Amino acid sequence: MKIAVIDIGTNSTRILIADYRQGNIYHLYNDLQTTRIGEGIGNSCIIKPRALERTIDCLKKYIDKCNEFNVNRIRIVATSAVRDAENKDLVKKEVFLNTGVNLEILTGEKEAKLSYLGAISDFFGDKKKYVVLDIGGGSTELIYYSSQGIQYKSVNLGAVRLSENILLKQEVSNILMGLVEGLLPNDFILVGVGGTVTTLAAIKLELDEYDPDLVHGQELDIKEINEINNWLQSLSLNERKKVKGLQPERADIILFGIFILQKVMEKLGVTKIKVSEKDILYGMIITTEDGDANFNKY
Repeated sequence: MKIAVIDIGTNSTRILIADYRQGNIYHLYNDLQTTRIGEGIGNSCIIKPRALERTIDCLKKYIDKCNEFNVNRIRIVATSAVRDAENKDLVKKEVFLNTGVNLEILTGEKEAKLSYLGAISDFFGDKKKYVVLDIGGGSTELIYYSSQGIQYKSVNLGAVRLSENILLKQEVSNILMGLVEGLLPNDFILVGVGGTVTTLAAIKLELDEYDPDLVHGQELDIKEINEINNWLQSLSLNERKKVKGLQPERADIILFGIFILQKVMEKLGVTKIKVSEKDILYGMIITTEDGDANFNKY
């Protein structure tokens, strides 16, 4: 079954087309466009017309790509920025009119569980030991397994949201306390998904062209993260746009994402994070064929 999944995130819109057979995901195509539908979310809860237009243009191109691959089913989901928007109904209407696909606006709980399922999908060992950190443009989630199933905590703090409201920086420690407090697995392994950690891995590898296969499974320690952060802070925005591994469109928000990552790792008392390239998109693939069967069993 050929499945296409599209994720409208606060900062970027991404697509994964895959052949899903007998529980295995065979990758066919993926792409990412910086559409920043969450532009201005630090100051208002309205999706701006230009941001919506950018996103719709991207979706049209992705639908054309789905047709090229003769996809059997298409899923389009939206997360933090659209979920919090006062005009989310307008977004749903425009997506359907321009793609013919109903937009799924994920609850925070479902977004977290899908991210978790995707992130650990091909890691070995006791999967209940993995704690997934998802730093997005609009929110940050911590997801882990407990005796009650998959648990998650979420705060409205992300790289884009922080960049647009610099005063939030003074409140980050207090905001993150609500994220890290609680019962976590003993001796857990921290796994990171989202643009901040994958970009850090790409910078570490000095990639001229982003390669998800090389990024996936990389390990970053806090010393490397701090060194990259200090280096990027020493550069101008134009200089950062030329850094290998850093997409020019992300150059203006990467420092804010790193700041959140550093604070979370500090509060969790960990010095290493494992990078997963398989996030919510893979979780969506896994839970598509059987409806929510795989999702609900967790």
